[in-house]
Parts: sequence; structure tokens; C-alpha cells
Amino acid sequence: MPPFTDRSAAERASRADHILDAAEELMVALGPRKVTVGDVARRAGVGKGTVYLHFTTKELLFLTVVMRAQTGVIGEIVRAMHEDREAVRPSELARRLYLLQAREPVLRSMLVDAPGSLARLSHDAHVLLGDIVELRWRTIRAYWDHLREHGVLRRDRPFEEQFYAYTAIITGHMTTEQVLAEQGQDVPGLATRAELIAQSVRPLLEAEASPETLDAARPRVIEIFTDLERRIIDEVEEQKRVKRTT
Repeated sequence: MPPFTDRSAAERASRADHILDAAEELMVALGPRKVTVGDVARRAGVGKGTVYLHFTTKELLFLTVVMRAQTGVIGEIVRAMHEDREAVRPSELARRLYLLQAREPVLRSMLVDAPGSLARLSHDAHVLLGDIVELRWRTIRAYWDHLREHGVLRRDRPFEEQFYAYTAIITGHMTTEQVLAEQGQDVPGLATRAELIAQSVRPLLEAEASPETLDAARPRVIEIFTDLERRIIDEVEEQKRVKRTT
């Protein structure tokens, strides 16, 4: 990555993106635990102090990298919901999440190659970005409650049990690939794994829902996820902003 020279205040946002690009490249190549702020500064061609102008801690820098990648994933999910009523189903959401995260280098690195780092960043997010973490949980609950009200989800188990099962299915598929590969076992292709996730979720959690039911539920689901996307984008921009002047 070529050195980046800050020439005016108007370029600060671009400089912050340049720093995020450098951090993302190193996180993917080395894993977050092995990357220092000094490494990021050298990769970006700026001083460590410049990195800290935008991101006051390494943890916030890395969290911003992850949030930036997540906004792309959420945006793709929202676009799919606009195009296809079936995309509002939890089974389809799980399938698309798996595919999109697998194709996003930094998210794949966190989920598959460095799960310990993911646990650490999750803890950091709770401490440093509590409002965003709470927003994500509110989004999930609003989505779930809305689909239950419209008869898309079964009602025979409470939300907590349903969401536990949903998370366990997705997380299990994300971690099993690495475990089996390390043991020399054959692993199905990405599309097949994603379809297996959807087939696991649908009979366990979803009710029979007509096209009309999905169409009725769709506008509010899109609104819920669009709001989440917008709020995370706002948080990324807030983290990029210069925190002090030299």
C-alpha cells in the first residue's frame, strides 16, 4: 500500500478509510491478535499518532473495520429482501448471511480463522460500543416478533429458545468447516453448506407462510434492517472522525 499524505482537513475522512483499509489487510493476513497500531501505521504510510487521531484505541480501530464490513453484508441482505419476498425468512437470512460473510475476507477471518479473536472483539464491542450492541439485539428481537405476529415463525417455543437454536445452527456451520478440514475430512462446497443451514432452520423454526403472508411482513422487515444498516454506517463515520487536533 503506497504512503498516504494528508494535505488538508478535507482529506481526513479519506485518510481514515485508508487506515481502515490497512488495518483490514493486516487483520486478514495475520489475525487481529498479531497486529499492532504500529503495524497499521506503517502499512498506511502514516504515523501512529495519526492513527490515534481517528481511532483512540486498537480495539475501536478493529471494531470499526468489522462494522464497515458488516454494513456491506446488511446492505446486500436488504437488497435481496426488496427483490425476493422469500428473503425475509430466517432460513433465507441465515443462508445469505453465511454466503456473504464467507465472501467478506475480514469477517471470514474472524469467524473461521481466528474465532478467539472474535470472542475478544465481541467483548470489546459490549464495553466500547454498548449502544450498537444493544441496537443489534433490538433489531433481532423486532424482526423475530414481527415474523411471529405474521405467522412466519412457529409459536411453540419462546424467543430465547428459538434464537438459541438459530444461532447454534449458524455458528456450528461456520466453525465445523475448519474443524473437518484440519482433520482431513471432505467438506461440502460453500453453496451446499449454505443450503444445509437453510434446510436446518426452516423446519425447526418456521411455519408455513403463503406468498401473501411474506409480502405483508416484508415492508417492516426491510425497515428494521435498513435502520440497522444506517445506524452502523453512522457509527463508522463517528469512529473515523478526528478526536483531537495536533
